Amino acid sequence: MCITVKKNELVHLHTLLAQIAEEYITSGVATPTDFDSYAELGISPMALRESRDRHEEAVRLLARILADCSKRATETVPVR
Repeated sequence: MCITVKKNELVHLHTLLAQIAEEYITSGVATPTDFDSYAELGISPMALRESRDRHEEAVRLLARILADCSKRATETVPVR
């Protein structure tokens, strides 16, 4: 099933994911280099004139990176 999201909703999601990325870096779950491929896209949530497709590309990539960092962080936590 494919869900179509409006551009303003996608930009909002992009903003939220970028905030989570900053929190991951601050808390040590991720490093800035984990987000190099996202930075190379050259699109931030504040780039409101960018196309919906570019924001979607950024959101998908950012979500994938955050998921990978989360997985890595949970794999390194000792089991009690």
